[in-house]
Amino acid sequence: MEALVVKFKSPNPRAREDSENYYLGIDEKHERQRLGDIDSEPTVDLSIIVPAYNEEERLPVLLNDVRDYVRNRRAKEPGFSYELIIMDDGSRDKTSEVAMEFARMHGIRELKAVKHVINRGKGGAVTQGMLCAQGRYMMFCDADGATRFSDIDELLEKAKMSEKDGLAIAIGSRNNQALSGTVVER
Repeated sequence: MEALVVKFKSPNPRAREDSENYYLGIDEKHERQRLGDIDSEPTVDLSIIVPAYNEEERLPVLLNDVRDYVRNRRAKEPGFSYELIIMDDGSRDKTSEVAMEFARMHGIRELKAVKHVINRGKGGAVTQGMLCAQGRYMMFCDADGATRFSDIDELLEKAKMSEKDGLAIAIGSRNNQALSGTVVER
């Protein structure tokens, strides 16, 4: 995979509804908590943003992959920290509820479920997720589990190698898997 450093200025996204400034997690109080801000100092190593629209059936596959990845990564690097931000983009199914139930069942305190009032589209969900991310590195992945989550290590390495002035971007594509012979079928 190739990595590319890009610096740009994007237009301001649509403003969030008040309720979209909060997330649900599995804290002791079971209360909504205020989202972070991309402009603040990072509080975790990695932010994983998952745009999700009507993904109640497919989301658990990805959540299992992320859980396995984190378990393996922490076995090698005990101090590894992350946040998993599920951006429910106005789903009509139980996407958020499935995410929260998974978090409760597996004790994943790092999962944050954000529910958009209206569907903003994948780009809007990714943008809003990135704007509230607290990670030193931020990534997004699709909720359908179409790729192995553990493949992100290669992307993170490329980003670290190409970092300049605190900025880096690494882009992975399933299309490249066909060329490299690492196609994953589910």
